[in-house]
Amino acid sequence: MLAGHRACWLDSDEPQSKRIKYDAGKEVDFKKDGPRYSESVLRVHKSVVSLVASTGGWQEFCSGTVVDYVDNKTWILTSATLVRKPDTQFEAYKPEEIKTRCLQIEVVLYNGDTVEGLLEMCNLHYNIAIVAIVYKHSLVLLPAVRLSDLPLHYTLQPRPVMALGRDVDSKGFLVSCGKLVRENSELDCKELLICSCDISEDFIGGPIMDSTKSFIGITYSFEETVPFLPVEIAARCIKYYKKEKTLPWLRIRGQPLHTVDLDILATMRCKFDMPHSGLLVDKVCDTSTKNYGGIEVGDIISELDGAALYSGAQFTAIFLDKFEAAMDTSNAGTLQAVVHRPTNKTTFVAKLKVQQVACDEPNKSFQNRWMEWKRYGFDEQV
Repeated sequence: MLAGHRACWLDSDEPQSKRIKYDAGKEVDFKKDGPRYSESVLRVHKSVVSLVASTGGWQEFCSGTVVDYVDNKTWILTSATLVRKPDTQFEAYKPEEIKTRCLQIEVVLYNGDTVEGLLEMCNLHYNIAIVAIVYKHSLVLLPAVRLSDLPLHYTLQPRPVMALGRDVDSKGFLVSCGKLVRENSELDCKELLICSCDISEDFIGGPIMDSTKSFIGITYSFEETVPFLPVEIAARCIKYYKKEKTLPWLRIRGQPLHTVDLDILATMRCKFDMPHSGLLVDKVCDTSTKNYGGIEVGDIISELDGAALYSGAQFTAIFLDKFEAAMDTSNAGTLQAVVHRPTNKTTFVAKLKVQQVACDEPNKSFQNRWMEWKRYGFDEQV
């Protein structure tokens, strides 16, 4: 655990009434605070593991969450940071490299057992990975956490959340409390949400939970605020991998109106009657513009197939669901988007062609970037 971070640890055999002590001196009393903490945290503490990837003199540490059982394997969801090659932006170790021992993964369980892990899936676009283990007591000792979509209006209001993780050295269970906040991440992925949990590096890849015992995302960074990938995207990545071993990309990006700077919103409101919710488009892939019904940067998409839009994750989830339906029927699918254009005060309906824009081919110009530029020496415009 890094000194100075407001993290806490709890041994697996401690009673629920035991206090969790933070490094900064703050205490959370499970017995006093009741279900808000104890039911949400202790219900999943056996599902949270620590992962260590090693090759040569290099090591990477992450936390992860048991989310599924496939055949005789237990699937653990974590950050692709675990298996990224050092000093690279778009490369990760492949499953075959791990099988040949070029990279070794160890998974540390809540009871102290250490199990060999194999890389099952890695998606650098959304920075997630699945590490599989074979553990004979998984069904009893390692319960799978359910991945369910968030309510539509979930991100509009601040709410208490908790970042969870596991310390690789002490095997201790890590908890840090904070709130969901209405901000945009400095990382490239538009689907990310933000919370104010004060965490250490050990939390990366671990779950974000709320007081209703719901898994709401995966932790990615530990700067002033914590960006995390919403559960809707992680769940669909896993679902698509099971069916196709790939994931389509939506090559259009935008940020929710409720996170746009007030100065920008005020300028747009002076020009036209804005919708109450939607996404402000800030990037469209040049090679795919024709597939988006003429949508341009600066447009506002307020509805997608009749659903009012509130978040980037919701927009992407609807697209991926439509793609799955089109894929199952072998028919080209389309999405109808209600679009508002501030520049000429018009509103129109655009048809997004699902199959044509869904693609798993590498495209670095439109691929999500996750690294910290200054730390790794990259040019942000690369």
